[in-house]
Amino acid sequence: MDEVLEATGVPEPWSINDWLDRLERVRGRDIDLCAVTWSPGDPTGAWQSRRDHDLIAYPGNTAGFHQDHIILHEIGHMLFEHTGRCVLSDEEARRLAPSLRPSAFAHLFGHATAAEEEYEAEQFAHLVHARVAASAVPRPRRHRTPPNHATVSDMATVARIIATFDRL
Repeated sequence: MDEVLEATGVPEPWSINDWLDRLERVRGRDIDLCAVTWSPGDPTGAWQSRRDHDLIAYPGNTAGFHQDHIILHEIGHMLFEHTGRCVLSDEEARRLAPSLRPSAFAHLFGHATAAEEEYEAEQFAHLVHARVAASAVPRPRRHRTPPNHATVSDMATVARIIATFDRL
């Protein structure tokens, strides 16, 4: 993960699309995203390596943070070159994404069938999100000591501010 983030950097502010653009340039291979309708109990994401690009399906009807996490999870599978087996029937694939061929889900990973790969992909997603969160935290301001020529009035104002915030 460190090598990937070193090569791509972390966009500020964070944008999964900007990061994927960078990843595509680093890998020299396109990544297409496909939003699908998700229902509780359905698998949440899928990755398929095609001849000339990668395809990632993710739920379009969930929160943006959750979408990013699912996409990052599938990117983890892609970067680690996982080979888990598909656990989605043609009927389930048609229901989830009627405009795609069921074979587009050929690399959908089941949590119960590829536990080690799932763990690795999930860790990748968590670590990238942690790095994004760490880069988004504003740096603390440096403390400035008032100059020696501060007036009594200045010191009284500072004392009132400190007293106010100490009560919170």
